[in-house]
Amino acid sequence: MKKLLARLPVIIIGIPTVYWLLVMADNPIKIVFFAIIAILGQYELCSMLDKSSRKPILEWISTLILLTSSYFGERIFFAALISCVTIAMLYTVFRGLKGDGIKYFCHVLFSIFYLPFCLGCFYLLSLPQNIGGMGLFMILSSVWALDIGAYIFGMSIRGPKLAPKISPNKTISGAIGGFICSVTFLLCAAHYGWANLPMPQTIYAALAIAIIGQVADLFESVIKRESDTKDSSSLLGAHGGVLDRIDSVLFLGPICYFIYTL
Repeated sequence: MKKLLARLPVIIIGIPTVYWLLVMADNPIKIVFFAIIAILGQYELCSMLDKSSRKPILEWISTLILLTSSYFGERIFFAALISCVTIAMLYTVFRGLKGDGIKYFCHVLFSIFYLPFCLGCFYLLSLPQNIGGMGLFMILSSVWALDIGAYIFGMSIRGPKLAPKISPNKTISGAIGGFICSVTFLLCAAHYGWANLPMPQTIYAALAIAIIGQVADLFESVIKRESDTKDSSSLLGAHGGVLDRIDSVLFLGPICYFIYTL
């Protein structure tokens, strides 16, 4: 209960702020918001993966290129992704033989995909010709429903652990409860017209969110376990770091973008 109360201030402030940014703010403001999230997340990710004082300068440059390019449409965005990967490859070559070239390149490549690319897909998804800001807010809300359902069912029913070595607090009952809550919420959002969410695509999106959202959460737990880190940072107090708050969301960016636009 104390842990839950410690998290309330960020929740009370954060959800209305995200709603305003996604639904009411202009596109440049959205891009700045996503860029800030990506830059903070890349710093945390670099600290965990590299365990050094290295600043993720190349990753930050890629974030600015990618998210700025998303303003000009999907073609420019995907072309910018190819350019950023090429730049990372060239930098690795000119960096020379230091014994960690491939490891460095893989870390940079993963950081580019994991944060600015995934967040850029969310930005493209939020455009009016796709599902709009309210549609994106409903998708994020379904992830929150996933977390809440997993917590309530897991604490009430308990039972066998889902992945005891990776995340000891997660249970199978919590995973099933989170799945039910997430799918139910998003299907209701589409059925009752809470946002511009066409039902056929939303069925696929709901299943993807309920399954991949939980896998993505465990994936970040693997990163933290193998880097011997409890939280990605202490930036958000009891919530941990930026990555701790968005780990369930990130991989859903490109998945939902392709579900709703192709």
